[in-house]
Amino acid sequence: MRKDIGIAGLIVVAMMLAMVPTASAGEAFTWVGNATYSTNGTWVPDGWTIKMENLNETYPTEPWSQVTGQYVMWTAHCDGETGLSDDTWIYVNLTSPDGKWFGEFSGRLGDMETWSGKYIHDVVLYEQAPPAETFTKNLVASWNLVSLPLTPEDNSVSAVLGSIAGNYDAVKSYNTATDQFEDASTMDPGIGYFVHVTTVGTWEYEGTAYESMNADLSQGLKMVSWTNISADIPDALSSIDGDYRYIARWDATSQSYEVYLPGAPAVFNDFITMDRGEGYFIAATSSCTLAYPSP
Repeated sequence: MRKDIGIAGLIVVAMMLAMVPTASAGEAFTWVGNATYSTNGTWVPDGWTIKMENLNETYPTEPWSQVTGQYVMWTAHCDGETGLSDDTWIYVNLTSPDGKWFGEFSGRLGDMETWSGKYIHDVVLYEQAPPAETFTKNLVASWNLVSLPLTPEDNSVSAVLGSIAGNYDAVKSYNTATDQFEDASTMDPGIGYFVHVTTVGTWEYEGTAYESMNADLSQGLKMVSWTNISADIPDALSSIDGDYRYIARWDATSQSYEVYLPGAPAVFNDFITMDRGEGYFIAATSSCTLAYPSP
């Protein structure tokens, strides 16, 4: 499912075509996608190449992972020395390497403009709605320290924990300023939550992958989450190297904490990975930002 830009967006596209200069050759990007042409309705490959050029010079580098929530205008250049007639219809399909952007164009070759011996036509790339995933986690009948590796569409506690409705009676977050646990009414990625379950069961919910995090830490304890991808320590915590005393997680089976001490021999550490779906306490020694992936 794509996020259409609507009529207003199409007017903006027309304005961009009139106002934005073509990027220089040095700003051209590696092509991604494919080009085909059709004769009498039959699609066949023609060995055309596509180059995508950023017409909006606000983005001098590839915007695939940096630009979100908006569309980007590119131009597809097709080799003009094909010997095809003006009545040949061209179909161009472009997809970004990470699959977040998609654009297509279908039109008559004779209606395309030419530039430097190439046929050109503008293609708008639309941001794609990321696919929904499902996360499951077994919970014991007691306290469980969990986090959200997926971003839910509805972040209310009742929605996120809908699969275990009636089988829990408390959801707690940790207030760093007061050093107190508080009742939570919403659940979001980036934060750890203690959930008290009354009947053993499996928690399941849907959302889009939480792939990166930036958690601001101040001196003292903070209860945080992890991303959708588990990572090994100490690399996972390289952004706060030297700024924390220990990391603690909760062992639901024994109802006790496990600890990782930076710099300690491996035998002294209870765990060596930051796992998706787990919540953690970080004891920071100064203000810092836990960033993953690390910049």
